[in-house]
Amino acid sequence: MTSVLPNVVSGENPESMPTVADYLAADRGTPSPPLFERSTLDLGNAPVAKDCYTSKAYHDVEVERLWKKTWQMACRENDIPAVGDRLVYDIVGQSVIIVRVAPDAIRAYHNVCRHRGNRLLEEGCPPSAVIECSFHGWSWNLDGSLRRVPCRWDFPEVDDAKFGLPECRVGRWNGMVFVNLDSEAEPFDDHIGDTLRRHFECWPRERAWKAGHVGKVLPCNWKVAAEAFLEVYHTVRTHADSLTFTADCNAQYDFWGPHLRLISCFGAPSPHVGDGVDDQTTVETMVGALLTKTFGEDITIPVLKDGERPRDVMSDLVRQGIRERIGVDLSGASDAEVLDIIQYYVFPNLWPWGGYAFPLVFRVRPNGDDHESSIFEMMVLVPLPPGIDPPKDMPLRMTPSDEPWAEAFELGALGRFLDQDMVNLNKIQRGLNSDGLREVVFANAQERNIRNFHHHLTDRLERGQ
Repeated sequence: MTSVLPNVVSGENPESMPTVADYLAADRGTPSPPLFERSTLDLGNAPVAKDCYTSKAYHDVEVERLWKKTWQMACRENDIPAVGDRLVYDIVGQSVIIVRVAPDAIRAYHNVCRHRGNRLLEEGCPPSAVIECSFHGWSWNLDGSLRRVPCRWDFPEVDDAKFGLPECRVGRWNGMVFVNLDSEAEPFDDHIGDTLRRHFECWPRERAWKAGHVGKVLPCNWKVAAEAFLEVYHTVRTHADSLTFTADCNAQYDFWGPHLRLISCFGAPSPHVGDGVDDQTTVETMVGALLTKTFGEDITIPVLKDGERPRDVMSDLVRQGIRERIGVDLSGASDAEVLDIIQYYVFPNLWPWGGYAFPLVFRVRPNGDDHESSIFEMMVLVPLPPGIDPPKDMPLRMTPSDEPWAEAFELGALGRFLDQDMVNLNKIQRGLNSDGLREVVFANAQERNIRNFHHHLTDRLERGQ
């Protein structure tokens, strides 16, 4: 049995490839309206100088004009669910304390003692009603006001009203806490924009539980790591074993201002393999590569009946697995929303996924002052049935750089795919330093989101905000 949608050998004729809109139209259920929205702006085909990945001077400009001035996700609200809970977020030599000061109030402070500059807190700090310096015991209340100075008589120049902890700005969206080190930066609502807010009303994450948060230091510039997750063009080689069930070169790419989205449909073969894969093979390979590693080895591979599509039976298997394992009923969700990659990107370094198939959030950031190193993190958000309050989110667990992602039990089947990506990331930075390369080029369609990323990054660096 072959697909009811057209296909094309080798992906060489885009006019004959089925589009994401074609798959949505053939799906059961009613996909959420945001999936039908498109952006079509042409960004041209200019190359990008490789210096942005290899130059320490370029990194230094990013530090001053991007990372110290942009809104960036520091944690989830459920990382600090109770009053007195606090968390440390480090970025390019700066450190921020995020603390819940009241049931519905969160503040952020520069992580530095006003006395001698000691870091006040470190990762994994326990809850407390006081922020205290471990050096001399100066302390502050949760609202940032100065609480106590030992031998207060010896500091006549210290004005309590002026010695509160210096604050950072805070924004909150979709269960996440964002911070900005610049007191004069654009308002958070302007940064996040109306489109992302409206889209994620369909897939709210506030009540999800972060069941896993795994990180690793990568030997590449943060933009190299970021760009690997802004396209699926690399599937044809890097993830070639998934071509039987992944529509890759006919994926959809959209952007709204600096923020991006890609949609890649599962349960359909890649146009690269054309009609060489029948529908039963699509089902069998997808069950083996993804579902058995996510829901368990006891899944019976269904045999397609006349008129059934792989997307029909695969989405039903996902619904069944989610219902049996976490008690969430997705019978009202469309096939696309329980099956496909619906991956958003919030400038400059956050990937919250839409839909229900992959309840993930990625984050990438520079590794301190090392411009050829980065920190990549993956968070797994588990939806919860109505009436169940989420426990406190699991904290970040950093793993050794040489340890495979597949060994991270929290990631299930996704770890294997990340390991395939790592093969490239471990080599790209070395290649970028070659004297034989001066610039990089991007595909007009499949890498258009990377073009948009560089367009807005360059604009921020030139404007200084």
